[in-house]
Amino acid sequence: MEKGDLRRNPRSQVAAPVQLSWTDRNGNERLVSARVVDISENGMRVESPEPMVPGAYVNFRAERLKLQGSASVRSCKKHGTKYLAGLEFGGGLKWRPKQEA
Repeated sequence: MEKGDLRRNPRSQVAAPVQLSWTDRNGNERLVSARVVDISENGMRVESPEPMVPGAYVNFRAERLKLQGSASVRSCKKHGTKYLAGLEFGGGLKWRPKQEA
């Protein structure tokens, strides 16, 4: 593991659309179309047009990855005109890469 890399599982690079929804600080329901940048067994990094507050919970649905559930926002940083957010899956959800036949 590289210095500064606290991840427990390796990441797989992907590019897949994902729908995110959460309640913002003002109690407003937010629904955005974002993009999964990479994914691991316990979470994923997404590129979103809107910022998310670390510690908040989001619901997500990524049909191409056959994955949906909830996650907590672990980090969110401005990246150009968008935001890169690290999400940790909740509720015991795990992602496994497809096995090659």
